[in-house]
Amino acid sequence: MNEAQAPLSGPVVPAEVREFAAEKGVSRYLGAAIALARQAFPSAALSVSLGQDAEDETHRYIALDAEAGCRTAEELLAGQRVWSGGIGRVCPSRQAVYFVLGWR
Repeated sequence: MNEAQAPLSGPVVPAEVREFAAEKGVSRYLGAAIALARQAFPSAALSVSLGQDAEDETHRYIALDAEAGCRTAEELLAGQRVWSGGIGRVCPSRQAVYFVLGWR
């Protein structure tokens, strides 16, 4: 990752995401999860939306998607490691299932 680039401002959090977070009891972790995604990919554009599991249609989650652009595999893996190592610190594991980091 190129640390010399300035971090981008926070993403817009749609009302449906805020409502879902409240419904699932994870509102208090939303900001920390977004901050962690920003830490994992500090110079990437970040979007927040609702996602749905492809295999289990009943499981929905908050998708935090970082723009992968021209990042190398090593940069993507490094960002994923930051996310994987940090999500348990910012959110209890029972609620962490409602936050998914992705690339676009």
